[in-house]
Amino acid sequence: MNNTFKTILLSGMAAVTFASCEKDNPSGTKGSPLDEQYKNILAQYVDGTVVPTYKALAEAALEMRTANNALKDNPTDAAMKAASDAWMKARIEWEKSEAFLFGPVGEDGFDIDGHIDSWPLELQEIQASIAAGSAATGATMWSEYDSEVIGFHVTEYLLYRNGQPRPAADLSVAELNYLTSATDALVWDCVLAYVAWAGEDNVSTDIKTVFRANQDVVDALNDKAAFKNFAATLKNATGKYAGNFVAAISEISDGAADIAGEVGATKIESPFTSGRVEDVESWYSWHSLDDYQNNIHSIKNAYFGGIGLTAPTGNSLSAFVAAKNAQLDADIKGKIEDCLAKIAAIGAGGKSFYEVVRDHSNEDAVSAAVDACAELEGLFKRVSSSVIE
Repeated sequence: MNNTFKTILLSGMAAVTFASCEKDNPSGTKGSPLDEQYKNILAQYVDGTVVPTYKALAEAALEMRTANNALKDNPTDAAMKAASDAWMKARIEWEKSEAFLFGPVGEDGFDIDGHIDSWPLELQEIQASIAAGSAATGATMWSEYDSEVIGFHVTEYLLYRNGQPRPAADLSVAELNYLTSATDALVWDCVLAYVAWAGEDNVSTDIKTVFRANQDVVDALNDKAAFKNFAATLKNATGKYAGNFVAAISEISDGAADIAGEVGATKIESPFTSGRVEDVESWYSWHSLDDYQNNIHSIKNAYFGGIGLTAPTGNSLSAFVAAKNAQLDADIKGKIEDCLAKIAAIGAGGKSFYEVVRDHSNEDAVSAAVDACAELEGLFKRVSSSVIE
């Protein structure tokens, strides 16, 4: 999520969340006939999409740490290729989580989104720290460093140039030290997201060991115990939802609407209009258009009730919408595919989004993708306002 627009976006998200929490059950009381159906949809969403995505993210982050430590110990081009591949794997999993940036990862939780994915970077500060031979550990970075000098994009900056892995010989010892420490900080964010959602008792021994290795991370979760095992909180509409299943299930459609709008307006339209290449997300690796498509895949996974499905599950939000308004469900499914195709088309001619913004090219394709994302956002807002009741 772009830090430049984060305050505005989160304000909007807070308003949507507040509005959704104000909805009443059809009967006006807890325990409406729809609650059991909503509970089944939430269970499918959480167990089929959210928790598996954060599990994959945490495991990929650990692979990234292993690869970057190996690069530091033996900086060869082969090790650099392995490290950049590991970054890409973790990056994909993160982008596929962006349809559910609430709960533990949101600003009212641990702001993992802001901590892990802020851009543009404060490059001068990063470069000065590297030049000074900073010996900061990952634990220090996690607890004390600003989000603009850690996270996915600083590790991307150190691993990539112009869309390609850097020659290993180009990295100084100080850069390798910064890379491995920043990666440790990123690992704790990914592990915290998974542990907070799944519950510490429901993760592997290896994940639990990593989580417990940083007392500040453990203390953060203890200090906000309402986010422990947030999967159970959402599925049962307890805690902040206070038995309101409408508020709980609205998280699915609101989260989808939010990221659809952000992809179109913030990630694509804004940098293209300004021409500021530094505002393009993931521009060191030239992975931007893949990021944006993975954001749309996160919407599809959330709506279908599972990861990588070709058809929705029976307990998905899609199935519920189809039963209430078949045309709206068909429109959402079609628009998801339309967004994927139109975002890909921005790169016609083999261009990265960095090059498209730099050259101000492929304008019609950019406009078409922005419009498609706005339309998808509007469709999900209809779900929240007129289908969920």
